[in-house]
This record gives sequence, structure tokens and C-alpha cells, in this order.
Amino acid sequence: MTMKQTIAAIALVMASVAGVVTLRAQSGYDLFQKALAAERADGNLQQAIQLYARVVKEFGGDRALAARALVRMAECHEKLGQAEAQTIYERVLREYADQPEAANLARARLRVDPRPARAAQGERLVWGPGREVDLFGTVSPDGRYLTYVDWFGVVNVVLRDLQTGTDRPLTPNTFFGQYGYPSWSAISRTGDRVAYSWAPPDAGDELRVASLTGQGVPPFRRLLPSSGRDSLRPFDWSPDGNWIALLIEREDRSSQIGLVNLRSGDLRILKSIDWRGVGKIVFSPDGRFIAYDLLEGEGIRTQRVLVMAVDAGREVAVTTDRSKNHVMGWAADGHLLFASDRSGSLGLWAVRVEDGRPRSVPVLVKSDLSSTWSLGLTRNGALYVWKRAGAEYVSTASIDLATGALRQAAGSIQHFVDSRGRPAWSADGKDLLYVSCGPDGGGACRIFIRAAQTGVSREVPHALGYVGFPRLGPDGVAILTDGRDLKGRRGIYLIDSKTGSTTPIAEQPPDRRRWPEWWPGTRSIYYQNQGRGEPLVVLRREIDSDAETEIFRTSACNVGPARISPDGRSIACIGNDIDSRTATLMVFALSGGASRAVMRVSSSESLFPWPWQWTPDSRAILVRKMAPLAVDELWLAPMAGEPRRLNIDIRNWSGPFDLSPDGRQIAFVASAGAQGAEVWALENFLPPGGNASP
Repeated sequence: MTMKQTIAAIALVMASVAGVVTLRAQSGYDLFQKALAAERADGNLQQAIQLYARVVKEFGGDRALAARALVRMAECHEKLGQAEAQTIYERVLREYADQPEAANLARARLRVDPRPARAAQGERLVWGPGREVDLFGTVSPDGRYLTYVDWFGVVNVVLRDLQTGTDRPLTPNTFFGQYGYPSWSAISRTGDRVAYSWAPPDAGDELRVASLTGQGVPPFRRLLPSSGRDSLRPFDWSPDGNWIALLIEREDRSSQIGLVNLRSGDLRILKSIDWRGVGKIVFSPDGRFIAYDLLEGEGIRTQRVLVMAVDAGREVAVTTDRSKNHVMGWAADGHLLFASDRSGSLGLWAVRVEDGRPRSVPVLVKSDLSSTWSLGLTRNGALYVWKRAGAEYVSTASIDLATGALRQAAGSIQHFVDSRGRPAWSADGKDLLYVSCGPDGGGACRIFIRAAQTGVSREVPHALGYVGFPRLGPDGVAILTDGRDLKGRRGIYLIDSKTGSTTPIAEQPPDRRRWPEWWPGTRSIYYQNQGRGEPLVVLRREIDSDAETEIFRTSACNVGPARISPDGRSIACIGNDIDSRTATLMVFALSGGASRAVMRVSSSESLFPWPWQWTPDSRAILVRKMAPLAVDELWLAPMAGEPRRLNIDIRNWSGPFDLSPDGRQIAFVASAGAQGAEVWALENFLPPGGNASP
């Protein structure tokens, strides 16, 4: 057993011995999250104050949690203009000096500052809330436009006019994935061009550049052609418009930071790094340097900010402590902006950088930063950030599929998560598994199992950074999941939910999704092997012997997972047909024979590809239908008969759902407050004379 596994095992034993304490801490955490939702999602500051006060009163034994609650309570009083805030900050310093995060924040709030901290700063909502609000683009230098990907439409790069609220597609898809799939985009410093990555149906990413002037879908120039299955992510344009900084993620899981020349298309590799990649790259105001952030060591706890010359001649670390830091932007006066948890809570920091070297001590320019996802700086110094609109939680309700009735009884579970959720019932229906990943949906991901009988949730230790869709096995102990380990290796893994032991089962190439599932009632698993433009192949693997056989192959399905019915006789999958512009839910008998379409939608409608599932009797499929300008609907598609819409309101459902084995309960992810995400402009936080790079 490794040292990490030993520590995980000890932690599990300690958690078992202190079960009552764990339950109280979990309950205290849930109450804190409800208060946070009331404050941020609902804007109900008085209710939030009452809930934070309950946290302090009822869970004061958890000093870290109580101190955090007091600070948040004081923040609410500040927003209401009430003097109680200062009294609470003094209490934190007096009674919780041993809690550095809370004490530092309280001390900063009590410090006399010639600038009115919150009055001078502003946070302005510029887009949202909504599920279409995306984080794959950047803001224009004048703050009027934003690029994004319409994942809930036909999957184009889109230019959003933030003043008029209108959208203009920049790529040619008129049907889901018709000509390819976009991802990251970056607007030039002059605001008249955009660079974006684009993956044709049967190839890896290529880098394209297009003009933003004119109307309609602009013609593009292919700046970097596709190279195997590599992924490309453009980050920033140089101030003179001659270079684009980008990250290249290779098929072998290595990454490279590079610059591509706009005139010649030549690629200059500045640095080769491993699987971790970078979160953001920005040019200095004079274009001679780039700043980027890089995860270090095994795991994802430390992330440094570094500055490198564009000729790769030298590199300097701007942050050297063991905190987690994210590059946010580089202002014209030389201040490099980064988000950091170095003070114990997330804040925005600035450090003056001259000639590629830090010339000052980093200073906190904005506390209580709500997001580390920067969409760029404008010329007037506004920082645009993406963040989730409302708190997400996993919940359950009773369901009657015959009548379409849904009833969420009083006392139903409401476990808040940072993102994902992805609930999954155990085979006997006695446990519910769910996950909580980072605020932007990535790692680190925590796994929890809630016992239905006691209502107690316990955290499952594991050795993965990111987990996809974990599923409890028939024995109620083994967890099957796709994911990524702490060295960035993608694959299928087995996790022992008692010990945390994590075992790789199969690799997962970067361009393929495996969608692993348990074969009904056995120790076998099945998963997919399908690349872009390839037939769908489903493989069955025996856990104990590693024997593997192909059990299904079709060219008719190309979206999301294939899933086997509970009786093990049929397999279903979704196919998008570009010529007819239809999406079809298809069912095949595993013993062979013709397929049948159980549900078909056309035109702009689509079938949500991953939160669908079989009913326990294998006679129908529960699926979510989407349309860009309409409310999502829950449909039941029987094996015999016509599909019908269930009269169930799922407007606040924000993620996958899962039916219990008896078909009487459904677990789902919902939003407390607004659904989706938002884009905010943070203003007037730069030091005097600071403004964004040109």
C-alpha cells in the first residue's frame, strides 16, 4: 500500500469512529451552503444573516466553519449598510484568531483605507443568468462583445452583443455538429478578428482566424492545420496583432506552450510541459513576455504564476508559495492580475512586473472574488469573469411514470455541490452516489455516498483528480468511473468505496469518451470505443479476468453513450443525421436483428445525450428533449407505442438524473435560484493609473 493509500485508509477509519461528528459537519456545511445560496443566488441578505447565525450557534464546535459564517454574516450587513458588520469583524478577531482565513479577512475589513473599498469597486452583471452562458470565449477590448459556444444549439462559435443582447454565428453549422465542433476562442486586441479552434468531424483541432467586421458567417483562414488528435486552445493575441499564444495538448498527454505567427503560420514552441497544461496565458503590455499559470507536483493543490520571455530566453516565478493561483489579466501599467487563495479565501491580487520580473509585493485589490475564470480585461480596466448563477444541489423525489406525477416530499435531501452532481443509485436502491467537482466543472472531484435509511452521507476517498459518471457496482462497494488520475492519465477506474483504493482498468485516448457502465447484475463492465467519424463499438470486459469481447457495433449512433437495458437484452443509443437534420433514439437487440427508432426529433430540437436512461422493466426510456428557445421537456419513449411528454416541470434541473431500481424515485441535480451561469464585469479595482492592456 502506498503512503497515499495508507493515509486514505486511516482517514476512513477515523471518519467511521467519529460518525456523529461527521454527520454534524456535513449538516453544518449544508446549512452554510443554503445561506450562501440565499445571499448570492436569491439576494435575500436578511435570510442569509439568519442562516449564518444558525451555523455559528448550532455548529460552533467546527471553529473554521463558524468563523467563515461570521465573516459572511458581516459581509451581508455591509451590503445592507448596517454598522453590525464592524462588531462582527471585531468578534472574529477576538474569538477566532486561530482561524487565519477569517481573521485575515476581518483584519482587512477593519483596516482604514483612504479608498472606500466597496463603494469604489463595482460588479456589473453583463449577461445571464442562463444555461447558454458559456466560458469558452473572451471579451472584446471595448467590452461590447463576447465570444462563446452555443452548446445548447447547433454548436457554433457565436459573437454576443452585450449591449443589444443579439447573437451572430461565426461558424457555419446549421445542425448539431454539421461541419465540425468548436471550442476555445480569443478576440484580438484591436477587436476586429477572432481566433478559434475547430475540429472537423473526422480530425483533430485546427486553428482558424476570421474577421469580426461585416455581417453573417465570415470566411476563415486556417492558420494551423489539424495534426492527428491534438487539441488547440488559443488564449491571447499579442498587442501588435502578429502572434497568438496557445496551448497544444498532444495525443500522448504532453502539452506545449507556443506562439503562432499570424502572417506565416509558423509555430514557435516556448515550453513543453506535462499533462497538467495551463489555465490561462496573457501577453505583457509591450508584447515581450507572456504570463501563465501551471499546476505543480502530484495532485492539484499548488498552482504557480510564471512569466516567460517570448523568445523563451528566461522565465521567472511570480508566486512561490504553495497556494493556488490563476492568471486573470495584465494591465497596461504593468500590474499582473491573478486570483489566489493565499490569504485563506479567494481574492484578486496585483503585482507590478517590469522587464519580466516582479518589482513589488503582491497586494490584494479585491477580496471575496467569486470566480477564477477570466474572460479578459477591457481597455478601461474592467475584468470580465464567468461564474455559476445559482447554487446547485442533488435532490430526490417520488415519481409515477404512468401518470407523470412528481412529488418532492418535505424533508427531501438537498445536498449542495460545487458542480456536476451526477447522482446514481446503487443496485439495491439503498444508497445514492453523487459527486462535487470544482466551480468550473473540472477537478478536484469529491465522491459522496448517502445511505437512504439513515440519511448520512460519507465521502469516498480516491486517487483521481477528475471523475466522470461514477456508478456503484452490484456489491455496493466497487465504484466504476471514467476519469483522470493525479498525473493526468485518462481512463476507466475502479474505486473501492471503503478503502479508497483506485485501480486503472483501461486507458482513454484524449479524443474518445468511454462511458463505462456495469453490465446488469454482474461483475462485468461495458464501455465504448469510438473516435470522430468512426462506428460506435461497445466492448464487454470481465473485471476478474480482464477478458474483453466486442458485443455491439453500429454506424447509426454518434452522440453520447450507448446503454444496455436492465434485462441485458437490448442496447440503445442516439444518432444525429446531418442530411435529414434529425436526432433519433434507437434500440437494438443484442442478439441481432433490425433496429427500431423509439423517438425522433427534427429541425432545431435535440435529445440531451447523457442524462437518459432505461426504466427498470426495460420497456421504455426516459429522455430529456431540448430546443434552443423553449423549456426542456421530460419524455417517456416506450418500446411499443408512441413517445409522450411527462407533465413534469424540469426548468430548474441543471444536470443528469437517475431512476431508482424500483422506478419509484428519481434523483436529479437542480439549481437553488437562477439556473446556468452569468458573466460579470468587475470594475474600479486596479491601483491608481491602472488600466487594461491595449
